[in-house]
Amino acid sequence: MSDDLVNTGPLFDLQAQTLFVYVKIPITRHSLVDPFHQREYELASRLQDAAAGNVIGWGQSVSDAAEDGEQHPLHQRIDITTQNLAHTRQQLRKILIDLAVPAGTEIHYTQAGQAYVDIYLPHANKQTGWQLGVGDS
Repeated sequence: MSDDLVNTGPLFDLQAQTLFVYVKIPITRHSLVDPFHQREYELASRLQDAAAGNVIGWGQSVSDAAEDGEQHPLHQRIDITTQNLAHTRQQLRKILIDLAVPAGTEIHYTQAGQAYVDIYLPHANKQTGWQLGVGDS
């Protein structure tokens, strides 16, 4: 074997793949404004403590413009990276309930190229509060 074929390194990157998850928390007209983003910081801290991912950012989704041009916030979105999707989803479901998110909160993720969402519906699913693995189209 020639020297230039020795120690060529791995053919595949064996590091764990970074996956993307995002949370959508509904905002109502009566929701309290949190200018300091305490919920986002608490979520970030608790995910890190549980070795379940990192919050990389957040922002609001807004409605389409009304006839007068006015828009209003619909969701608070929190972006997360992880290397263990199952663990992150499990921890998110617990943490989000502890943080008293409203019904309709969603955890969005992708598995095998298919988009899915876990939806917090405490009145519809009294056992866990979550409807898991709904196809996100």
